[in-house]
Amino acid sequence: MAQDIPAEISAVNLNDWYDSLNDINKVKVKRYLNCIDTTSAQNFLVDLMRRSSEDHNYKLSALAGEYALSHDLPDYDRFMVTEAYIDGLFGAESYEEMKVQCCNNLDLFPAIRDRFLEENGGELPKTIYCRNRLIDVLVGVESDYDTAFETLDEFVRIGILSEDELNYRKQSLKIHRMQKTFDNVFMYRPKE
Repeated sequence: MAQDIPAEISAVNLNDWYDSLNDINKVKVKRYLNCIDTTSAQNFLVDLMRRSSEDHNYKLSALAGEYALSHDLPDYDRFMVTEAYIDGLFGAESYEEMKVQCCNNLDLFPAIRDRFLEENGGELPKTIYCRNRLIDVLVGVESDYDTAFETLDEFVRIGILSEDELNYRKQSLKIHRMQKTFDNVFMYRPKE
């Protein structure tokens, strides 16, 4: 049985997890093993989630994220694992679970903010999934612009969005809302 387990999986001691997968998911995992990060089980799973999301294999990404988060992790590691998990959940259209994970990461952000900024050269990166994907769902899926505006204000309060970026994003949402309203008006076709 051990000979069926790829060396990369054994290197990070994820044999039990791999054995728990069905045959289809084992084949999918094998697709992403070339040069995958084997420095730790966590890094392996994060790399697997990112690779599978980039390949639009979102359900595998979500499966790996769910397993990764079932373990006790330090705050910063939990934040980084959840970031990769959020993107998989978004792609898999598991919006309710994605929103829960976004909120978990946003609650965690003030505690890890300094290290996060340090790891990103003192700047907030453009892509922070807990921030961006939450707005994507509030606006693009739920059309809840009012909550999106309130959420953007909360982002500034916790330091995950700059004041300059806030004004830009609010203006973009106002334009998006207006465009959507116009699209709906002009799509109306009276019955003959």
